Amino acid sequence: MPEFQTDVAIVGAGPAGLLLAHTLHNAGIDSVVIDNRSRDDIAHTHRAGILEAGSVRMLEAEGIESRVHTAGHRHDGIDIRVNGVSHSFDFPDLIGESVWLYPQNEIFVDLSAARERTGRPTFYSVTDTAIGDIETEHPWVTATTEDGEELRINARYVVGSDGSRGPCRAMIPADTKQRFFHEYPFAWFGILCEAPASHEVLIYSRSERGFALISQRSENVQRMYFQTSADTEVGDWSDDRIWSELQARVEGPDGFQLKTGPIIDKNILPFRSAVTEPMQ
Repeated sequence: MPEFQTDVAIVGAGPAGLLLAHTLHNAGIDSVVIDNRSRDDIAHTHRAGILEAGSVRMLEAEGIESRVHTAGHRHDGIDIRVNGVSHSFDFPDLIGESVWLYPQNEIFVDLSAARERTGRPTFYSVTDTAIGDIETEHPWVTATTEDGEELRINARYVVGSDGSRGPCRAMIPADTKQRFFHEYPFAWFGILCEAPASHEVLIYSRSERGFALISQRSENVQRMYFQTSADTEVGDWSDDRIWSELQARVEGPDGFQLKTGPIIDKNILPFRSAVTEPMQ
């Protein structure tokens, strides 16, 4: 059975967990990282795509060999479109900063490579994660590795960087845990499509039909959303109907037209607010 004694056990090897591990490593603090997803799954899951200037500086300060300046795209503003009329906001002019289009999965690729260079252990594709003695000074984490071995990590601290669906939140003792939850009566219908960017920056559009966001992921893959009801069914929306709805929400006197292409993914993103205490 692999067993480790470390300063910090980190559950979750996404950007948050791996950046924490690298920051700790730079400070001389050891860690072991685990995740129930495979490395390939994390690297190919499309998530948020915009990095603000402070996040870019943080990657640079920690010595991450990020490709944000070579593979990413600098955006110097956004376009707020109200009832078909565009209002441009110039970030460098207003606040002296820009943002970068650099998808979260690409940040993971950079961080996982940085973690590998440290030689410290990261276990992907683990199962049966359990956490114990978290109210003591000797917490531990156990899991089953991809090879079927039982893994135990004895640590001074355990950090849950595994998101809202990971095991850590559920393992806070019931007598100390409070959860506050609210579900909103609307959702976003999101698509990924193979198409060039429709505009040089992101478009946030408000119309009588509801909200739409014309976002981006790369030169050839774009992410777009439109506001819908929470009970919307993906199967009720053909590609033609989706494009028609998105175009209607950005329609205006300037004749702006979206650049369309094959839709490669559709999903409904419900809007929820959830906070679990204690958090520390």
